Amino acid sequence: MGPASEAYYSERVRSGSGARLRAQAAQSTVTLFASGIVAALTFTQLADKSLDTRWAGVGAVALWLLAAVLYLRAVAQPVAALAGPSHARDRLDLLNAVLKRADDEAAQIDRRQKHANWVVMGALIASMIAVALAAIGGPQEEKATGSVVVSPSYVKSTRALCAMKDKRITGRIDKASLGTSFVHVTVGSKECGGATGQETELVIPKPAVQAIVMEGE
Repeated sequence: MGPASEAYYSERVRSGSGARLRAQAAQSTVTLFASGIVAALTFTQLADKSLDTRWAGVGAVALWLLAAVLYLRAVAQPVAALAGPSHARDRLDLLNAVLKRADDEAAQIDRRQKHANWVVMGALIASMIAVALAAIGGPQEEKATGSVVVSPSYVKSTRALCAMKDKRITGRIDKASLGTSFVHVTVGSKECGGATGQETELVIPKPAVQAIVMEGE
């Protein structure tokens, strides 16, 4: 009975330290997992996504950071002073007081870890939503009405396919394409298309663009 009792009570007395070790292990796992999620949901990668996708990404990152803070609180923040008698009348009373304090400390740390676990669940859901929206929604298309002045050589080469009258092309300009090698302009049938009555998207090489004017810019 002696060795068994010593092992049992020593483990009970260290229950607070055991709870902190569990929280620390969970914190390490969450930190490793969160770093990959945060890297996948960086603001630069979500810049061309829809507003809903960006909000989901921001919410996921915020929840991961909150979970890290809560786990740090469970691991590092001292436990508040526990209520109880300041002295023991006999050996049994001392033993019960020590065990109660250890159990109360472990219970407080486990409650903190439980709150962090709930936040992690929310972060996982928000991350899944952000990834799904980013994969399904694709980049956000943002167009503005404006005009593009092109070079005479581009007008000459395009006139065989599109009855362009002059160097000025008026339509809806894709803002995202301004930073690429080609400028995308959606024009009506009057600008290009003849009698089809349908809109046409012109993909203009950047060297052929001489000037761009957009409304509201």
